[in-house]
Amino acid sequence: MAIPDNVVIRPATLRDLDAIVALWMAMMREHEGFDRRVRLADHAEEAYRQYARHHIAAGAAVFVAAHQGDVVGFCLAYTARNLPMFVPPQYGYLSDLTVSPSWRGRGIGRSLVETTKRWFAAHGIPHVQLQVYDRNAPGRSFWHKEGFSDFIHGLWCGLPGSASQP
Repeated sequence: MAIPDNVVIRPATLRDLDAIVALWMAMMREHEGFDRRVRLADHAEEAYRQYARHHIAAGAAVFVAAHQGDVVGFCLAYTARNLPMFVPPQYGYLSDLTVSPSWRGRGIGRSLVETTKRWFAAHGIPHVQLQVYDRNAPGRSFWHKEGFSDFIHGLWCGLPGSASQP
């Protein structure tokens, strides 16, 4: 599915930061609904702002989908170093991807992923990894459709007396 003609995928700039942070916060509110173990810190918004600012300024693979100047989706990815006992020495890590709910189902997420994959390939990065919450069924389905396969299964163990029991 091709994205609408009036949507442009482009590298993010620092001018996009407010929109990126707002989209990330909305995505994380959705994720909190999937699993009560997903909880944001009081300073999450400012912390993510600094995280995104760093990656945009560093020239990482940060792309936005824009419609008439408004950011309706974004992808933040970067090159990560593998542990020294593993090959390849580097891989792509796709940290965040979201599209505003009113724009979903129009190929924007797929276009952001494809743009990010091309960016990594052009930089000699052999593969991309990401994490998706186990209880995020729509997300897991999306990533499988985009060619990602299960790789590492993360486990959780909340300790007695902690607030982190599932």
